[in-house]
Amino acid sequence: MSTPIGHAIVGLALARRLGVKSPRSLGTAVVVANLADADIVLGILLHRDPWKLHRHRTHTPAFALGAGALLGAVGVIRVDRGVVRRSLFADALTGAIVACSHLVLDRLSRPQLGAKPYTPRPLRKQVAGMSIASWLVDVVGCGAIAWAIWPKVRRSARQ
Repeated sequence: MSTPIGHAIVGLALARRLGVKSPRSLGTAVVVANLADADIVLGILLHRDPWKLHRHRTHTPAFALGAGALLGAVGVIRVDRGVVRRSLFADALTGAIVACSHLVLDRLSRPQLGAKPYTPRPLRKQVAGMSIASWLVDVVGCGAIAWAIWPKVRRSARQ
């Protein structure tokens, strides 16, 4: 399971790789990458238990594809094509890919650190069901994934 920070980093990198450049659309991509975890907020509001609804309906491919494509289609996430007319298909596909990244990251296994004697005492503290050490491992792992995805600019193209 990934953290909201990990989902945000990878969602941002995917959106940028797919041609999203505006700050508003990139910010929206961060939200869309975490959209599946809206069930945590619903669990708090409806049942006073954040984990009661977690990983049910919002963590399905149908939800991720549908919600992401819909948000892209209505123009919340826009691919910068450098032309006047926008591509509805490109925007919908980008939204769907960014939303589906959540499901992929949640299925990647990461070590859960926090047990003695492997983890230093300050990093054993639990935050949202995970140790601080596990949060750090997630950020580093997702950061590496994002770095690999982020579009590379050649030196000659910068000048």
